[in-house]
Amino acid sequence: MKFFKTAVALGALPLLAACASNWDVEGAKMAQNNGSAFQKGLQSEYARLAGLERDEGDWADARLFVGKALAATQGNVEPQVIADRSLPEDKVGELSAAREKLMAAYAAGGKEASPAAAARAQAGFDCWMQEQEENFQPDDIEACKKYFMAGLNDMTAKPMAKPAMAPMEDIIVYFDFNSTALNDEAKALLVKASMMGRGAKAVMVNGHTDTKGSAAYNEALALSRAQAVSEFLQGHGVAGNAIRVGANGESINAVTTGDEVEESRNRRVVVSFK
Repeated sequence: MKFFKTAVALGALPLLAACASNWDVEGAKMAQNNGSAFQKGLQSEYARLAGLERDEGDWADARLFVGKALAATQGNVEPQVIADRSLPEDKVGELSAAREKLMAAYAAGGKEASPAAAARAQAGFDCWMQEQEENFQPDDIEACKKYFMAGLNDMTAKPMAKPAMAPMEDIIVYFDFNSTALNDEAKALLVKASMMGRGAKAVMVNGHTDTKGSAAYNEALALSRAQAVSEFLQGHGVAGNAIRVGANGESINAVTTGDEVEESRNRRVVVSFK
């Protein structure tokens, strides 16, 4: 396996245990962990990965995963960011989308609801990143990817812990001025909406704008926002034939304003369920 790693990935991990060397898999596995079930799951998963890399002679990745196992005894550890690895250009999009789904599931309460599955998903993602960077063992790449997907599916199959809204209550996501892009907060809410939508007979997706700009332009912008939400929901398991997309432009405001007024609370898409 590979004999170098990015300085960012290695340098970001603190030295957490004097009793365990950089490659002490057993020490990382047995280190005391008084944290959450998710932290304990991460410790176990990363120690397992460290052992696999050590046994293959990949000392850099063994060191990386030992460090992450030890870090998990002190707090939650994030999955690797895309920039930490020198990935093939044609794989960056797929891995970026996978990490986005993982982080959205976390934001929706996945760590608390399904800690073991969440830990498997994160370890599988980091394993996938590592194998994809090396890019010469297709079976290992596929195995790590499947491990990630299984953990993610198990995590999102259960209702997320402490949902922000009661089931079947409207979910509202907001947009930047003149934008149809979904920010991280919107994506986290729409993950919840997708779970609710799978059990609904119909999902109503209605777009809105503030009063800045012409009525015709704002109607088109509102429709584009609603379509962006619809595509996200379909990508997260809601049947396309259950979604009803509509646009109200600037005609129905959450906050009453005059014409030509920028108002962030009016730039929204409302998702409701029947």
